[in-house]
Amino acid sequence: MPGTKPTKKELARMKVMQEIGESPTAIARRMGRSHNTILKYLRSEVFTDPDISQMVAQIKEKETADLYLIGGKARQRIHELLDGGKMRPIEAVATMDRAFQQRRLLEGKSTLNVNSLSALVIGAAKDFANGSQDVHGKEKAAAKES
Repeated sequence: MPGTKPTKKELARMKVMQEIGESPTAIARRMGRSHNTILKYLRSEVFTDPDISQMVAQIKEKETADLYLIGGKARQRIHELLDGGKMRPIEAVATMDRAFQQRRLLEGKSTLNVNSLSALVIGAAKDFANGSQDVHGKEKAAAKES
């Protein structure tokens, strides 16, 4: 593969791997490409191509469905371990957590997004509360003057 341009399918796979949190180095290793090649294409405008965008969407849809299945199987395994009195579910919990995190990334609902939104809401609430106090303080000052 050295010296050959990636196909549209490879580019789509590359983009999805990036979206589930894979590093450029890990993507390069899995695809048999150089780290620099992966970085070059991930930073390029190539993903604006409608064909590639459609492939990315299809791959993400299949990957998301697979991650739901893996998460469900891991959850079932945890139930089996609990019911059988063999409580050592570390691998099952780790699998379930990894599937959940990758699925949230693909769906655009990562924990980071939730935390950012929460911080914005809390900040807005504080600003609103401070603004309300200022308005009441001005009203009280105006009342004292009259």
